[in-house]
Amino acid sequence: MISERAREVLRRTSLFAGFSDEQLEVVPKVAIPREFAPGDVVVHEGTAGARSLFLLLEGEMEVRVAGEVIRVLGPGTHFGEMALLTDAPRSADVVARTPATALELSHRHLEGLIAANPQVAVDMLAELARRLREATEELAEVIRSSPEAAAVAARRIGPDAAAPETVDLDPIERVLERVDPDER
Repeated sequence: MISERAREVLRRTSLFAGFSDEQLEVVPKVAIPREFAPGDVVVHEGTAGARSLFLLLEGEMEVRVAGEVIRVLGPGTHFGEMALLTDAPRSADVVARTPATALELSHRHLEGLIAANPQVAVDMLAELARRLREATEELAEVIRSSPEAAAVAARRIGPDAAAPETVDLDPIERVLERVDPDER
């Protein structure tokens, strides 16, 4: 049995919002509970082969890129899914800002959860699409506002390429909206 508080946090997590109480009971059974003190580095930017994601139950975490805090995460959020799904190096450091509790899900455990409830995969795709859209919009703004950044982008993508605007994720989002929750 998981605590009512942990169940509510998991239910608010986008990955598990559609789970029944019985399905939510499985998550902590396959996940590894982790405790972090302020300053603990949970995820190291550039680490390859890190095949797990974290679900933050209590506390706050800072997401840092090149040492700069770009986001603060609170209970109900998750991180690490990009490295988990792609086996790519971690794209940021994640550091405990306060005492924190998280559940760590390995690739193997996530596959089991997806097999039991395919909606988890759909929700992960929606979250990745949202994050890609945000990152693309932020990058486009940097390029538009900085002649130096525009010059670097032009060298990398070619002088005839226009500065990126945004990635059109609307077709993906429309498909995700059409998925009938009863068929998931």
